[in-house]
Amino acid sequence: MHVEHHVKDQDRVASAGQGRAALFGLLVVALLVAACASSPSANAPTANAPTANAPTANGAVLGSPTLDAGTSVAPETSAPSTTEAPSGSPSADVDDGATAGGAPVLSTPAATIDPTARATGRLPGEPNPVLTPGAFNPSVTQATIGSTICVSGWTATVRPPSSYTTGLKIQQIVQYGYSDTRTSSYEEDHLIPLELGGAPSDARNLWPEPYAATLPDGRNVGARVKDGLETSLKRAVCARSITLADARAKIGIHWVHVYYGIPLATGATAPPVIVAPTPKVTSAPPPAPFSVTFVSLPSPAIHGSPATITARTSVGATCAAKVTWPSGTVSAAAGLKTTPTAASDGLVSWTWNVGSTTKPGTATATVTCTHGGTATATATFTVQ
Repeated sequence: MHVEHHVKDQDRVASAGQGRAALFGLLVVALLVAACASSPSANAPTANAPTANAPTANGAVLGSPTLDAGTSVAPETSAPSTTEAPSGSPSADVDDGATAGGAPVLSTPAATIDPTARATGRLPGEPNPVLTPGAFNPSVTQATIGSTICVSGWTATVRPPSSYTTGLKIQQIVQYGYSDTRTSSYEEDHLIPLELGGAPSDARNLWPEPYAATLPDGRNVGARVKDGLETSLKRAVCARSITLADARAKIGIHWVHVYYGIPLATGATAPPVIVAPTPKVTSAPPPAPFSVTFVSLPSPAIHGSPATITARTSVGATCAAKVTWPSGTVSAAAGLKTTPTAASDGLVSWTWNVGSTTKPGTATATVTCTHGGTATATATFTVQ
């Protein structure tokens, strides 16, 4: 009995020892696991970084980036960029006609005189009134705007040839005393524009207007500004919102004053300029009689083909043509509705298409010109 109890006591001791050893072992394992959790391996994935070749949420597989041996990776820097216009600001067009000066160009003339502006005389961008006082085309009046300036393409029928205006520009650059004598720096401008009934070939209405000109405060007064003003005034005249006389008054020798609302100084005079000497004339020749004569006629006019008539008259005369067919009807062709002004060669002409139903026979052409008087010529031609 004593031996049996002794054996049982030894078994309990051994069992308790084994339990303590197992418990100690579990404690060590727990400590090791905790230590690993607090110090992750460099190669262990984090919660926000998927492992190489592990699928992402959308099923794509992210590959591990590799570098070739010897490749160095420089720190990422921002590449230099060119200056950009602010968002919403259109970039300037190199051909938009902009000249020097940072101030914006007004879309329409100032409605009133600026009471804060100082009264001045002749401003940059304005012509010398002695050399360029302006001149009107007598055929353009308030009563005729519907058949002249308000007809699309009408100005092309009266515009003088570039051979004339370029030669005049060279001469006037000297007269104006410009230090820059390049013709490309100037527009040979009609002070009273053709689209407001300015005289086409009169030198008093033409001048070398600088493309680049500004007021002392930087406001733009170059040729392109005046061009835009001319167009807006012509539209207003043809819309009958202002009269032809009002438009001409805004575009004369003091157009910059009107455009920016700058008051004109009382008694202001133009600064001295270089004026080309006037040729000495010993005796004035008698004035040539005003007349018109035919230079060419259709010979003959053929059905469905173009026909042309040409006449010669005094320089500056404005002419109209009429063709009466053998049937007695007057041609309504668009080419016969123009009213050209005789340029330096005195020639005026009309070209139109002969209708396919025009009867053969003898037609009559009549040309009437006005230039301080009226002259008419009549001739006949054959229609086949």
